[in-house]
Amino acid sequence: MKLSIPQILRSTLMAAAITFFAYPSMAQKIYKADVGSPGGSSHSMMVTYAKMAKRAGVEIQINSGKTLTVSTYQAGKGKIDFYTGVPFFYKAMKKKIAMYKKKKDAPEVAKKIRYIFSYPAGLTHFLVYENSGIRSFKDFKGKKIFLGPPAGGATYEAKVQIKVGSGYQAGKDYQGVILNWGEGIQAMKDKKIDVLVRPIQLGSALIEQFGLTNKFRLISLPEKALKKGSGLEEFLNEPDYMLTTVQPNSYKGQMNTKPVVQLGYYLFIGTQSMIPQDVVYKATKKFWENIKEVQATAKYMEELNRKTAFAAVNGPLHIGAYKYYKEAGFDIPAIAIPPEAK
Repeated sequence: MKLSIPQILRSTLMAAAITFFAYPSMAQKIYKADVGSPGGSSHSMMVTYAKMAKRAGVEIQINSGKTLTVSTYQAGKGKIDFYTGVPFFYKAMKKKIAMYKKKKDAPEVAKKIRYIFSYPAGLTHFLVYENSGIRSFKDFKGKKIFLGPPAGGATYEAKVQIKVGSGYQAGKDYQGVILNWGEGIQAMKDKKIDVLVRPIQLGSALIEQFGLTNKFRLISLPEKALKKGSGLEEFLNEPDYMLTTVQPNSYKGQMNTKPVVQLGYYLFIGTQSMIPQDVVYKATKKFWENIKEVQATAKYMEELNRKTAFAAVNGPLHIGAYKYYKEAGFDIPAIAIPPEAK
């Protein structure tokens, strides 16, 4: 039987409709999330959040190896949906300082930034090989030091810590090496640099690997850097930074015999104000309903709970996250109440 053109069109539309409803995931919106390199807490926490979000019907696509300062800015511009950030970035963006001082629209962009929760994420590791002879920040003179990726907040933080700890400046007293995280790790493996500066969670496999074939030590911040007025207060006055210690034998191959003082930090899972309320509500609710499973994912995640969820939050929550936290009885600080809820 020969079909007419209208019949063919009706058949085609019916087939398309059947396909659409049979495979709803094909029509489901996919939200984009920028995170750091695999192996770090910025990556693993977002992966865990996305896993829980998927159970709630929210599909989040992870884009790894991103620079967090850039991701936070891009989110405020509405170009990505979720990201991992540092609370200091939000303040820097609002005031157009530090890594955002050249971004004319930074204060406006900051108005779109929204938090979901913060979490204790790790500490800065100043790592050297045991046979390098480097034992203190003063020994960084004339050395090649991997600081972090281009335009990264970690690079800025590394320079400040070295300046406070030794008085040295990049390009003048030592050679600051700027690479992405993977290239920096590889450069240290190949012994093309003398010092690896790597913010990452305690117990990280990326740090542990150096002790499998070599002996290494972590360089402690000197006492003068811990005193009032040292310059480290730029970070320590912020809720997302703290001093922490690494005990001897925390890693295989680690040669320290005394505790090492390092700069610890919080990160946050964030989004932007344009994301629909129900999307963030559903994803966040599912995440916290499964918090015990989350905490079992990695050692550092054990520290995420109701008390630490807003410990470093210095800006507004997303209205969807806020709605869930209100319903669940979380103690929400005033600074975290979104303008949409006022």
